[in-house]
Amino acid sequence: MAEKGLYLPEADVARQIYIKEDPELATVGHFHEGIELVAILEGEVEAYHLMRKETLHVGEIFFADSFECHHYKKLTPQIRAIVIVLSSDYTGLFRELYAGKTFPFFMKDTDKNAEIIALMTQWLNEKEKTFMRNMGYCNLLLSKIVECYDLEKREEKKDKNVSLKLLKYINDHYVEDISLTQVAKTIGYSKEYCSKIFSEVVGMGFRDYLNFLRMRKADEYFSMKKELKMTTTEIVYKCGFNSTATFYRAQKALKNRNIKI
Repeated sequence: MAEKGLYLPEADVARQIYIKEDPELATVGHFHEGIELVAILEGEVEAYHLMRKETLHVGEIFFADSFECHHYKKLTPQIRAIVIVLSSDYTGLFRELYAGKTFPFFMKDTDKNAEIIALMTQWLNEKEKTFMRNMGYCNLLLSKIVECYDLEKREEKKDKNVSLKLLKYINDHYVEDISLTQVAKTIGYSKEYCSKIFSEVVGMGFRDYLNFLRMRKADEYFSMKKELKMTTTEIVYKCGFNSTATFYRAQKALKNRNIKI
């Protein structure tokens, strides 16, 4: 079964690109259709990829392919890293030229990485990040990694398009009163088929994931409770729960399943 993680739909918006020098890396397990590259500039980081983990030092690079759950843990008080997340619009040519292939998860040859990181830094510092310019940098970056590292066999994710439809719908409608039966009907598949795909991709059942999203939203509201002037009951209802009792039951169930919010 896949490692539990949070789907990030914002990474899969058409022509979406995220490139930033980041002093904080995501500590919560997450995944997206887009690919992610992280280059360590300062400090040490533990990178978790599916069921593997590696310590990354300065000059080393981490890669996560589509729908591969990953997260990070700082091992030093201060870190700096360049993070690049590319939507599928940018990776189509690479997928076509190197069908069935992917990059190593952990790229640790600092001599080879120096040129790769220099290119990432140049891209980061570009003032005008137009689609065409981003596409050019993307192709240069991916081709540079191909020159430096042997590609590996890519584990194709079954029914990826269905997974994406399913996850996007739930992330858009999780505060509503939805069920797996209704969601499956809306996107045009059977409940049983969607349940199977959901468990394989996300690593938890539909109801747990729905409550997971609602609970995260509730935590966001609770952190601003005074400013928002909202009661606990109002927050609970606003996040899709039909009562405070349901909220606390869901909270307990997620905790019992070791699903961190």
